[in-house]
Amino acid sequence: MQLRNKLIWLLLLLSANLLQAQENDSTILTPEAYLEMVKAYHPMAQQARLILNNAEAEQLKAAGYFDPKLFNNTKQKYFEETTYYTLQNSGVHIPAWFGLSAKAGYEQNDGYYLSGQNTTPAAGLWYADISLTLGKGLFIDDRRAALKQAKLMLASADYEVELAMNNLYMDAMEAYWEWYRTYRVNQVYTDAVELAQVRFEAVRTNALLEEEPFIDTLEAYIQYQSRILSLQKSQVDYIHAAKKLETYLWLDGVVPLELDSTTTPTPIANNEMVQLPADWLESHPTLQYYDLKIEQLGITQRLNKEQLKPQIDISYKFLNKPIQGEPFMDDYSINNYQWSLNASFPIFLRKERGTIRKTEVKIFDTKYEQQNKQRDLENKIQALQAEYNLTAKQLVEMRKMVNNYNSLLEAEIMKFNNGESSLFLINQREIKFLESNEKLLDLEAKLQKVAAKLLTTAGEGFL
Repeated sequence: MQLRNKLIWLLLLLSANLLQAQENDSTILTPEAYLEMVKAYHPMAQQARLILNNAEAEQLKAAGYFDPKLFNNTKQKYFEETTYYTLQNSGVHIPAWFGLSAKAGYEQNDGYYLSGQNTTPAAGLWYADISLTLGKGLFIDDRRAALKQAKLMLASADYEVELAMNNLYMDAMEAYWEWYRTYRVNQVYTDAVELAQVRFEAVRTNALLEEEPFIDTLEAYIQYQSRILSLQKSQVDYIHAAKKLETYLWLDGVVPLELDSTTTPTPIANNEMVQLPADWLESHPTLQYYDLKIEQLGITQRLNKEQLKPQIDISYKFLNKPIQGEPFMDDYSINNYQWSLNASFPIFLRKERGTIRKTEVKIFDTKYEQQNKQRDLENKIQALQAEYNLTAKQLVEMRKMVNNYNSLLEAEIMKFNNGESSLFLINQREIKFLESNEKLLDLEAKLQKVAAKLLTTAGEGFL
C-alpha cells in the first residue's frame, strides 16, 4: 500500500505540472526583443531601407537640376598659318524657379575671318543674360516636375518600407508563436513521459510484490511507449519550428544566428484584447502610398497640360566693354544690349492631347485600384477581427475544459486509491487531459498569430 500511495502522490504532482511551464534558468526571448533583432539586422529589413536610400538619392538628383553651372566654350580654326577665328565664352549659368534663368560671363573673339556678329572689343565683352519663359514652362517644367515628384517619391518610400517591414513582422511573429507552441507541447510530453515511467516502475514493483496483476505492467508500459512516441513527434516539430525561427535571427544582416539550447519563449500572459485604432484605414500605408502615386500622376498631368501652351522664350543680354584702369561699370550703357524672342506652337496638338488622355487613364486606373485595395483591406480586417474574437472565446472555454479534465483525472486517481478504479481508466483520463492541453497550446499560439496578422494587415506593425 505504501507503493500505491507513493504512485498516487506522484501522479497528482506531475499532472499538476502539465498545466504550466516549468521555471528554470533558461534565457527567455521575448517577442519585443525578437522583433527588435529582426528590425535591426534581418537582410529583408536592411533591403527595405534601401528603398528609402534610393528615394533620397533620386531627390538629390532632381535638386541638382537647379545647381549653378560654370561653363566655358572655346572654338578655334587655324589653316595655312592663318587664324581664321578664335571664339571664347566663359561664365556661370544659374537656373531659377518659374521659368527664369540667369547667365553671366565674359566673351572674347578675334581672327582674320571672324564673323561680324561675333566681333568683340579687343579687351573682350562682359555680359549678363536673363531668360524668361512666358508660355509653356512658365508655371511648371521638366525640372520642377522632377523635383516635386522626387519629394513625393521620398514620402511614398516611407510607406513602402513600412509595408515591407509589416510583412516581415507578420512572418516573423508567426514563426515565433509556432516556436512557442512546439516548445510548450514538448514540455507537456516530457512531463508525460516522466509520469508514465514513474507509473510503470510503481506498477511493476507492485506486481512483483503481488499487490497488482502483472497484466497492469503491460498496460503501463504501453502507455509509456505511447508517451515516448508523442514526445519524439513533439521534438521533431520543435526542431523544425526553432530552425524556422532562426531564419529571422541575423547579425548585421550577414551573419545568421542560432538559438542557444537554453533559450525559451516567453510565457503568455492574459493580456487585453487587441484593438485597432479608429482611423486605421485612413492611415494605412497602402492607401497613403496610392494617394501619393495619384498626386505624382497629377504633377505629370499638369506638366502635360503645360505643353498645350505656345513656346515663348524671351532673352535679354546686358553688354559692357571693360576699359583698363577704369571702374567696371563706368562705360556701361543701357543702349548696349542683345535680345531675342523665340516662339512656336504645334497646330493640331495631337501628341500633347494623346499624352494627356493616357495620363488621365492612368489616374483613373490608380484610383480604381486604390478603391479595390481599400475594400479588400476592409474585408480582410473584418474577417481577422471575427477570427480573433472567436479564437479568444474558444481559448477561454478550452482553459475551463483543461481544468475540468484535470479535475476528472485527480478524481479518478482518488478512486483508484480507494480501490474503486483501475489503471486503464486513469490512463484514459490522462490521455484526454494531454489532448486538451495540446489543444489549449494550439489556441494560445493561434490567437497570437491572428493578432499579429490583424495588426500587420491593418498597417499598425508592432514597434
